[in-house]
Amino acid sequence: MDRLRELLEHDQVMETTADQGPQEVEVLAFSIEEALKEAAKVWNTSLINLEYEILERGKSGFLGIGRKPMRVLVKKTKSISLGVELLSGAGGEEPEFVTNQDGVFRVIPRTHSLMVKVDPPKGQGKPVAFEVAKAILSNKGITGYDENLLRKAVQQASGQWVKIGDRAPTPADAKISLQVSTDEMKAFMTVTRPEKGGGFPENDEVINLLKAKKVYYGIKEEAITQAFENELYNVPVIVAEGDYPEDGKDAEIKYHFKTDTDKVAVKVKEDGSVDFHDLDIVQSVVAGQILAVKEPPTKGKPGKTVTGRVLPARDGKDVPLLPGNNNHLSPDGMQLISDINGQVVFKNGRIHVEPVYEVRGDVGPSTGDVNFPGNVVVYGNVNDTFKVYAGGNVEIKGNVGKANITAEGNLVVRQGIQGKDEAKIVCGGDMYAKFVERANIRVEGDIVVTEAILHSDVSCKKRIFCQGGRRSQIGGGRVRAFQEINAKFLGTEAYAETILEVGIDPDAEDKLSTLLAQRDSIKKQLPDINKQLTNYSMLLASGPLPPDKEEIYNDLVAKQKELKDILQETETQIEQIQKYLEGLASEAKISASKTVYPGVKVKIKNAVLQVKSDFQFVTFSLGDGGQVKISPYEKAKGMDETIQKMTAVKRR
Repeated sequence: MDRLRELLEHDQVMETTADQGPQEVEVLAFSIEEALKEAAKVWNTSLINLEYEILERGKSGFLGIGRKPMRVLVKKTKSISLGVELLSGAGGEEPEFVTNQDGVFRVIPRTHSLMVKVDPPKGQGKPVAFEVAKAILSNKGITGYDENLLRKAVQQASGQWVKIGDRAPTPADAKISLQVSTDEMKAFMTVTRPEKGGGFPENDEVINLLKAKKVYYGIKEEAITQAFENELYNVPVIVAEGDYPEDGKDAEIKYHFKTDTDKVAVKVKEDGSVDFHDLDIVQSVVAGQILAVKEPPTKGKPGKTVTGRVLPARDGKDVPLLPGNNNHLSPDGMQLISDINGQVVFKNGRIHVEPVYEVRGDVGPSTGDVNFPGNVVVYGNVNDTFKVYAGGNVEIKGNVGKANITAEGNLVVRQGIQGKDEAKIVCGGDMYAKFVERANIRVEGDIVVTEAILHSDVSCKKRIFCQGGRRSQIGGGRVRAFQEINAKFLGTEAYAETILEVGIDPDAEDKLSTLLAQRDSIKKQLPDINKQLTNYSMLLASGPLPPDKEEIYNDLVAKQKELKDILQETETQIEQIQKYLEGLASEAKISASKTVYPGVKVKIKNAVLQVKSDFQFVTFSLGDGGQVKISPYEKAKGMDETIQKMTAVKRR
């Protein structure tokens, strides 16, 4: 802060000294900086207190030959005086710098008028005095003006150019030259420096000269005014400019899916290993999804030269938006919309939605996991750890390892499932496989396995048929069906524990348990509410209840009604589920067309039979006494038709 104070005090001393002597000086120098430094020495002032005007531009010459200095008029302005006393202000606040500047008087004769501009002072600067203005005009040899207009301009100090008199053109006036570019897009004005007493051309004079050159369009009158105000001499100034034509944009189609499926996006895990599961190869869409949007072409905008010649512009080209299979155009023709769930592909300039996604080899590192809203066909195997999800059917022509398969529709495995205790299969329709080994399976429809179901956890909401093969055996693990299990062989010759259950629906039984608990809870609450309502009814017999008790009474009545309604709905649902479960049990069967081995545990609803010796050609069902009934083998109704239908699907 002390150093800043010293600099400011030094600057004030320089200003005091500089006030003595001439206020402008001409300097010959080879650069503006050099000219200003020379002038600063004359006045012993700072460079920031100087302004300059180039009277004559110098020449750089060639290799120093012909070099000529510029002629610069440097003026001193009492422009910046900083109050040192403000630096001692209290409270640690930043000092407020006050700029003081005297008013400025400028005069520029024009061809037909005499124009002056008076800038007001700033801060504590002095305004322009009328006598000073007259002296400046006299010094420039300017006479014949209206002193009243001059006095008014000085008093108002508007900072705008004001006319104070008329004048006639003289030979000393500046000369104008105009050039039009070869492409007629620009017109340039160059004004020579007027001789002493000469004037700058009027705007109208420049415009008339432009029109004489056939320049009618894009005239920049403001540029002419700026050239006058800044006294731009011998410098080409753009005073007219045309408009270049703008071609319209071609129509563009923006696809809402990847059009280049050859580029596989391999993701790297945090540990640096590559994730071959999530490759995002399948472009899945759903019905009603927008596949592409067309941005229409735009019209071109014609241009115009300064001579008024129109420059044509090209309109944007249209690009057709062509629908393919299973999609359609929106009514305005600007959107392409899918008709179905499926895979979107781009072929021969058209967009198609295929209802089936085909994997020509294995589902593995080259394909990643498959997630598709339609049908999926895998021509190879589904390798360990990989997943297949389909919103429709899944057909696998090879084997399934310890993979996850989910089909909202039917599932067909041409070979078999070797789950290694980790495979998880979920199917919303029917399922067919040649064999199943060590897998976890949940199926909403029927299950047909021709060869074997071994050491697996299988749950089926309809029937399980293990028939049609050479062995057709269910051995080991736990196999459950709501209606029926039918196989050639049940259990194994090694007496492996094999649990077979029919006549039960775990989901329905869980729901029944919840409903029974809910019913018990309501039956416990109602007696207390009924008792309270009886007491309030006795009070009501004696007259109206107080407001607080009336509110409690109304709440109890509402609660009683709510619980009774819930209880009634609960009883109805309990009755429906019980009937459903009883129906399952009455039709439930477990059958072996060949042999049932010891180690098999038969469970029909709540009845259980542990098989301890071989049975041949038998059917287990629920007897009248609630025990497991053993009878001769009964062929399942519709079994042959179901197996034929499922194996026919397999052979497609």
